[in-house]
Amino acid sequence: MPRLLLTGLLLIAPLLQAHQIPNITLEAMFAADHSYTLRVNLDPRVFLSAQPTALPPVEAGWYLNQSEIERAETHLRATEYLQKNLGLRFGSTEVAWPAIEITAIDGSTLEPLKPDTAETHLLAMAKGRAPGAADPFELVFGAEANVSLILLNSEDGKPERRPQVLFPGESSRPYKRTATPVLAAPAPTPPPAPATRGFHLDDALLLFGLPLILLTVAWRLRKRSRERGA
Repeated sequence: MPRLLLTGLLLIAPLLQAHQIPNITLEAMFAADHSYTLRVNLDPRVFLSAQPTALPPVEAGWYLNQSEIERAETHLRATEYLQKNLGLRFGSTEVAWPAIEITAIDGSTLEPLKPDTAETHLLAMAKGRAPGAADPFELVFGAEANVSLILLNSEDGKPERRPQVLFPGESSRPYKRTATPVLAAPAPTPPPAPATRGFHLDDALLLFGLPLILLTVAWRLRKRSRERGA
């Protein structure tokens, strides 16, 4: 590498590190039951300015010093930006964003925001359910989005092989989800066959005792008839 070029890179490296280019990272995590979770790492500069790169990273004080009303307004602006510029599509069906919860984090460590955080990001979380059993998922990145976006798809904890980088006006390649197999209904259980009744003592009494009783009755009747005729 030419010495002049190496010197130039060494000079601008601290500037690049101190002035991160704002972008958006979206993780789309799908489960076998068709539910999904969207996790968006959002640099607030994307909705604070039409030219986010013209602003320096937002320090923690910007967020921590806001009142409850101001924070609610900040969360609303972030939500409206996501709903406007990040379209969700399953097959041919456009899906509205589920309810979004927003928290402030450290943009470098992704840990909760601290007073000394030099770069504040907003973490947006949303959970929903896909309308189709296996319709592929696509992200439609709005033409008015003013930064690039990194999309990370995964299913049951298994990430897609290649993350996708989208620029304003582009749509992601379809992400095919695994269809949940339809379980066949269990076969009806046939009624139990009638148990074969074995030969019991009662059967012997019925078989041999009844004729004997009849013979005894007949003998007594005949005997009584003879006594009357005597």
